[in-house]
Amino acid sequence: MPVVVQTPSPLPPEVPFDPNLALEALVPLLGIVAVNVAGVFVLRWFFRSPIGEAIAEGIRERRKRRRHRRGLDGEWIDAPESDEGRVAALEGEVGRLRGELAELAERLDFAER
Repeated sequence: MPVVVQTPSPLPPEVPFDPNLALEALVPLLGIVAVNVAGVFVLRWFFRSPIGEAIAEGIRERRKRRRHRRGLDGEWIDAPESDEGRVAALEGEVGRLRGELAELAERLDFAER
C-alpha cells in the first residue's frame, strides 16, 4: 500500500482593510456626535434667551429666599422671637398709613362740599 500524504489546505488570502465595515461603525458614531453638538447649541441659545434668563433669575430668587429662611444646618432663622422688631416696624407703618388715609378722607369730604 502506498502511503498517501495529504498536504494542508492553503490559507485564505489576507483580506485587506474593508472601508465598508469602517463606515458602518463610524457613521452612527458621527451621528451621535453631531446630535450632541446640535443639542449643546440649542441649549446654549435657549439659556441665553429672555426665557432662559427669567428661569435663571427665578432660581436665583428662590435660592436666596431659601438661604434667608434656613441656616446651614437646616434650622429656621426667622423664629417667632426674631420677628418682634419686624412686627413693630410693620405696626408703625400701618399707623402712618391710617393717618394718611384719614387725611385723604377729610380732603375728599371738603372737596365734596
